[in-house]
Amino acid sequence: MKITHNTIAETLIIPLYGRSLGIAFFPQLYQDPYTKVMIKSLDYDLTALEKKKHTFFYRFGALEGILRSCDVLEEMDAYIKAHPRAAIVNLGCGLDVTPLIKKDQEITIYNVDVPEVIALRHALLADAHEHNIAGDLKDLSWAKAIDASHGVFLFAAGVFVYWHEEEVYNFINALKTLFSAGVLVFDTLGKLGMKVLMKKTLHNMGIEDVEGLFYLDHFPKSWSVKYYLTGYVPLKEKGIPLSLRMTAYLFDHLFKMHICKCDL
Repeated sequence: MKITHNTIAETLIIPLYGRSLGIAFFPQLYQDPYTKVMIKSLDYDLTALEKKKHTFFYRFGALEGILRSCDVLEEMDAYIKAHPRAAIVNLGCGLDVTPLIKKDQEITIYNVDVPEVIALRHALLADAHEHNIAGDLKDLSWAKAIDASHGVFLFAAGVFVYWHEEEVYNFINALKTLFSAGVLVFDTLGKLGMKVLMKKTLHNMGIEDVEGLFYLDHFPKSWSVKYYLTGYVPLKEKGIPLSLRMTAYLFDHLFKMHICKCDL
């Protein structure tokens, strides 16, 4: 499929490519058969990314992306154990395939994103186990398509960092009304993390000040919170090099990178 420059589709290429690197560099952590299929289906020049893939920055970025999938899978597994026929809802799915790792179970998988992304997803990966819903997350009309009668596990990976604080809390409160027996899992950064790690991205969006955006240095007591990079996967036991482990520890603590679970 032809990917045009400066489009929504192009913004999805880097995380997809990063996941492919993570699978190649750290096969002991995460595997999926879908990422390679999507990469091969792309008509897009990856030369610039290929030149950088062996740099420390890219290796760490690949590790970071893979670890988020591992974190979500661990939380998902725990929920499925108690709710084996649950709905799994990938909010702002992009080209993420994390729930498909569990498609052999009795779960029902839903993906929600804007029409352009869903169209790209259909073109690159048409899987009968997925129900793709085109719509605006904040509109919430997409929720009508979710069968939550057997429980619902919702997750938003790399989504809320682009929202304002009020929007996120309003969204969570709305989900509590719509899905009273589910859970929501999402990643967060602290204020310094937003300023440093998201600086270039936010600048490209025309945002120069993080005030009002959703970042968390402190958490509601009712939430379950773990460190993003070091809170789930035992990196040393999995053979991750010391330099990457130290960087992961630094990022978690300095930038307050966390995975949050909120009961609805």
